[in-house]
Amino acid sequence: MKVATAWLAQVPSLDRPSLREVQIISHDLLNRLADDRALLTRLVNDVLTDPDRLSASRVTLLLNRLSLYEAPDRGFEIRLDMNPRPANQLVPHDHCYAFASRILTGGYIHVVRRRTDGRDGPFTGADVQPAVVTIERPGSAYTLDHAMVHQAVMAPDTVTLFVRGPRRKRLSNAAEELMPSKESWPQPAIPGDEPEESRAATLDEYLQMRRYLRDRRLID
Repeated sequence: MKVATAWLAQVPSLDRPSLREVQIISHDLLNRLADDRALLTRLVNDVLTDPDRLSASRVTLLLNRLSLYEAPDRGFEIRLDMNPRPANQLVPHDHCYAFASRILTGGYIHVVRRRTDGRDGPFTGADVQPAVVTIERPGSAYTLDHAMVHQAVMAPDTVTLFVRGPRRKRLSNAAEELMPSKESWPQPAIPGDEPEESRAATLDEYLQMRRYLRDRRLID
């Protein structure tokens, strides 16, 4: 594994102010990993033996994700996003960090929105207007800064590679009045608990995600 991941250890830090530099580094990273099926397979399998990455793998309101590689000293984490829930993706939102994504299978309508309230922080649906609408297909890639508001309405079989940079603000924001009802949130891992917007994946859910990737011939 050390030989296979040696190049990952040489990826430069994403803790930098220039989004253009983040884009260049991120796209090179995602393109190289997308073309390395053997390494992608090993990273997915090794989540099973790494409690930190298993804990960082999540079941969320929007989709499921696996944490493939963490480099806190260089300010980034690589993930695989899958099993999207299209009905829950209509809410405009931002992120706490800059990120880049590359589509492996499926695709989606991607709407980047423009804030019209002239402020940072929380917003409503009335505070954002569509600015750029694109159709993302396998091989597509893009980078967004933490202040940018977007939606990605994914086809059912969509799987994406995703790399996030360091946290730039305490909380992300979403148009709260458009949030889906709690009935559609991930069910608790512990019976009797309340549904959550995001929670750690269980071992069974990790195995289901790995099988999901194998069924789509993305890993061996």
